[in-house]
Amino acid sequence: MVDLINNENALAIGAKIKMSLSQLNTTERGIAEWFITRGNVDKQTSIKHVASSLNVSEPLIVKVAKKLGYTGFRELRQALWSYFAALPFDKEEEISEDDSIELVLDKIFNNSINALKEAQSVADPTVIAEASRLILLAGHVTLFGVGGSATVCLDFEHKLLRIGILSHSYNDYHLMLMVACQLAEGDVVIVISQSGDTRELLQAVQVAKDRGAKIICITNDNVSLLSQLSDLSIFSPARGGPLLGQNAVARIIQLNLLDTLFIALVLQDYHGAKEKLERSIEIVKPLHGKG
Repeated sequence: MVDLINNENALAIGAKIKMSLSQLNTTERGIAEWFITRGNVDKQTSIKHVASSLNVSEPLIVKVAKKLGYTGFRELRQALWSYFAALPFDKEEEISEDDSIELVLDKIFNNSINALKEAQSVADPTVIAEASRLILLAGHVTLFGVGGSATVCLDFEHKLLRIGILSHSYNDYHLMLMVACQLAEGDVVIVISQSGDTRELLQAVQVAKDRGAKIICITNDNVSLLSQLSDLSIFSPARGGPLLGQNAVARIIQLNLLDTLFIALVLQDYHGAKEKLERSIEIVKPLHGKG
């Protein structure tokens, strides 16, 4: 059982719980988030203790465990213990007003390392490889993202340009709609949305899908409307506190996933991509050091 779970599978336990949070109501979500906070559950934790700590009923705890994919509280407790044991560092420590800068540095880096390892545990190489294939075959490559995700889209647009793939990112709702309605079969839209439920993004994605474009998304939620609309979903599980926020960790994961997708593109035509990359570096060399 727990002893047979390797580190990668154990890390996926926390990632999959985070990816399932949107399926729960407010009370259930509070219980699930309490479960995945390190220090709350150990091998001996009883369901009675959990119910008392959270001021909820024992049947509700069992219900949440089943919604998360477990037969009951005991199986969830075993899985959580395996998950906590596999974490490289203490999990997701929130910043407090008394923290020194040294402690803040430790917390931020440790939280990011944990989140990256969890995301790696649920990343599907087959999906990333197929995404790279669709992008290489695409007539047009378009990126949609708002807020913090918009900066991640711009970063990937820049990476694609370095290997000769022309794309453009949009964060304005009206522009996204106008672009989406001009797309055609064989075009690709890459959508980055941590929640997967941003209304404006979903409307633009639906228009693009109706036009025959392939949709590739990066999102936290595996049951979100965005994931359901997408042909390929790459998941970026992340959970943050009130100061660090979810998006801070999510951006780090998204950037690493897109770096992996970028290299997957390069490997499909290594010598051609390498030549284009060197050419793009060479052309801007004279500009370095000026201004």
